[in-house]
Amino acid sequence: MPNPIPSRESSRYAGQYSGAFDAQRIIDIFSDSYRIALSSKNPETAKDRFYLSVEAYHQLMTMRVTEEIRKAIKTQMDELAEKFPVQSILNEAEGICEKARKLKTIGKKLDLFDKAKARIKDGLLESPSNSLLIDANAKLQEEIEFTKNGI
Repeated sequence: MPNPIPSRESSRYAGQYSGAFDAQRIIDIFSDSYRIALSSKNPETAKDRFYLSVEAYHQLMTMRVTEEIRKAIKTQMDELAEKFPVQSILNEAEGICEKARKLKTIGKKLDLFDKAKARIKDGLLESPSNSLLIDANAKLQEEIEFTKNGI
């Protein structure tokens, strides 16, 4: 079942653009926030941009825009609401792994890999059958074993 689009009130940015009249500017904010929400490895940045997308979406739905733009934005917001919970976990875990890979000390690397693995496992508790999380967990386990064995 797809995740519903959050209400405008759920965003800490609720109403921030309620007086905006430049639809193109709000579309740009929505597009940039959408991209950053799905790509940031910093969980706070990703979450902030997700909720900024929510605000921009709701504002656009109140503005005079073509039906074509309205449908496109709705489709993108539906996709964002669906993808964000898992993608933000994957991005955060990848960011942690990137830090680990830069370290020379095996113990510290493993500590960070364990932190990334815990984040993925948290995601699996919410979405136990999500293939992206399952695959990421398996790949991370391989990387942990590789690091432990010094191969």
